[in-house]
Order: sequence, then C-alpha cells, then structure tokens
Amino acid sequence: MLSVFFGKKDELKKGELIRSTQTLHHYVHKYFKITNRLLEILDTHLNQSPSPAVEANESESIEKNCTRVRNVMSQILDVSEKENKHVQKEKHDLYEQIVFPGVSLKDKAAMIKDLHQKTMGLLGNVYGPVVAVRLANSDLGRVMPPVEQNEFQLVLSFALGDLLQSSARITELLCRSREKSLDEAIQLVEDVLSVLKTPCDSYNDILCEVEAYITILSENM
Repeated sequence: MLSVFFGKKDELKKGELIRSTQTLHHYVHKYFKITNRLLEILDTHLNQSPSPAVEANESESIEKNCTRVRNVMSQILDVSEKENKHVQKEKHDLYEQIVFPGVSLKDKAAMIKDLHQKTMGLLGNVYGPVVAVRLANSDLGRVMPPVEQNEFQLVLSFALGDLLQSSARITELLCRSREKSLDEAIQLVEDVLSVLKTPCDSYNDILCEVEAYITILSENM
C-alpha cells in the first residue's frame, strides 16, 4: 500500500518537473518572439533593422540561446537610444509630448496628434520617434535574460531541446555532477525559471506598450 502511495507521489513530482521544464522552454522561446516583433517594428517605422530575425536553436544550450537574444536586444537598445537623442535634440516638442508624465496613453496620443497637425506634418513620421523614445526610456536594458548565474549553470548548459525530454532523462541530466533527488531537480529548474520569467514578462510589457502607442496613433492620426 505504501509503495503505491509513494509511487503516485513520485509520478506527481515527475509531472511537476515536466511542467517546469516546459515552462522554461516556453520563456526562452518567448524572448525570441518578442525580440523579432521589435525588430519588425523598428524596420517598419524607423527603416532600421539592426539584426535579421533570430531563431531559437534547440541543439544549443539555454545559455547560448539567451546570449544571442541579449546581443540583439542590445542592438535594438543602441538604435533606440541614438534615435532618442536625435528626437530630443531636433524635435524637442515632440519628445516632450512622448515622455510627458502622468497622462494616459490615449491622451498622450491625442497630444502627439495635435502637435503633428499644428506643424503640418513637419515633424515627419511620428511612429518612428514614438517607438524609439519609448524603447529608449523603458527598462529594456534591465530585462535581458540573465545568463551569468553560476549556481544555475547546470541547467543553463542544457541544450534547449533537452527541456522537452522525459522527467527521467531530465533528472539524469541534473544528476551528472552529484546525486540529486527529484525534489532537488524540481527546485533547481524552478529557481532558473524564477530568474527568467520576471524579466521576460517585463520585456513583453515593453513590447505591448510600444504596440499600444502604434495602435492608438494609427487610429487617431
């Protein structure tokens, strides 16, 4: 009877491990998806594409995949900061409207539209400057996937595709260096997920804000 009880308990833990590794796999891919969407936006509204689209490589380690995303995110930030400085210097009134605090996004879009109409379009395409200024003034530099987490190197060294293996295989991989229980394996994956999920969700919030500006401006221009 006890063996049946503990057997079911182990099965539940194995299911928990699988869910955690699949969630971690999802968040690595989510970083790529958000990054590629921002590249599309920059190409469309700023006529700048600092990098071709990037794809996750299932045979590469999680660390290498995250590093590639970080590199492209840094390029996106560089482009945004350069354009941000240009808008601040050459189109100061527009810049002030974009960064104006304490105003709803919809009201801010109306202010930008009004300024655009008053200048008879002399400010040029407002979408590009809005995208650049919002990205440059966001937390983009602080939401890059953390890869310098020495205590998590065992998991970060997994090939991305390993996260979709069976619980037995994942546990085996986690036990390469020393004996680990199923509970320890779950905790280690959860710890890695905890440091990746929060910045990735914040990264997605940045994208959503930029897309919201574009949508509201397009509806009101």
